[in-house]
Amino acid sequence: MALLDNGVASNTDLAKVLGVSPTAARKIRMKLERTGIIRGYRPVLDLSVLGVNIFTLLELRILPKGWAEERGASIQGHLLRHENVMAVYRLPEGQTTHAVVAGFRNQDEVDRFLHILQSQYSELVEIRHCYTFSTRSMLKDNPKELLTKILLEWEEARLPRALTGMPVRVPMPSGPISEEAE
Repeated sequence: MALLDNGVASNTDLAKVLGVSPTAARKIRMKLERTGIIRGYRPVLDLSVLGVNIFTLLELRILPKGWAEERGASIQGHLLRHENVMAVYRLPEGQTTHAVVAGFRNQDEVDRFLHILQSQYSELVEIRHCYTFSTRSMLKDNPKELLTKILLEWEEARLPRALTGMPVRVPMPSGPISEEAE
């Protein structure tokens, strides 16, 4: 939880928050990285300052012909490699097979992206819905509350102790640490 606010906090800073030595904080961080709970560190960027002003959420359906010709993988690959695509989700059932989130600087880029998708894959993919919205309409883009909830549930189940081999003191957002958590 300490890393949710500052993913690049020093081991000394983490040690203070956790009430352990800097060496212990480093070992905890390394174990979280080694077990894959922490996969890396990224800066939090303001996309609008960088010129990304429009997002699209596409619902796509790869048509039976697309899968039959084994081009389904190539369509997925095209989406995964496209520089504007931020996330691709394979949906397990229903008429929509993929959800795609992409970011663009302007409407011309959106139009070009959709035109290429429709012209190159028109017989193989169907755009079921296309939702376009601006950065100004984004109300939340942060998983911190969800991650805090999960980590608090882990604390209750004593999983942090199992991960680190030692008691972990994590400050509660609403007040002091409970004696049971220590």
